[in-house]
Amino acid sequence: MSIYVMVSATIKPGTAEAFESAFDVVRATVAGTPGHLGDQLLRHAGEPDRYTLLGHWESTEKFLEWEDAPVHREMTVPLRPYWAGKVDRTIYEITSADRVPTETAR
Repeated sequence: MSIYVMVSATIKPGTAEAFESAFDVVRATVAGTPGHLGDQLLRHAGEPDRYTLLGHWESTEKFLEWEDAPVHREMTVPLRPYWAGKVDRTIYEITSADRVPTETAR
């Protein structure tokens, strides 16, 4: 069963453009990771410094395998300077859908 991983955080004020560019670098780096199906970056409509990264993975096991590997920290380094406080991560299993995309639109 595929899953979505939501990582929500606030970034430092005035860094949105740089953060979005860093996300594009990380997305390109993570592409091709076993089990990874795609990513989206969502900006909160009312809070321009609030973002959610939405990752699509084949399974919780594949995601956790990647997240627990040292390469995870290396791949996500470009995002770290922009975080302003706590980063929340939640894993959601898809229980019902009209269509489950095999790759998230880029």
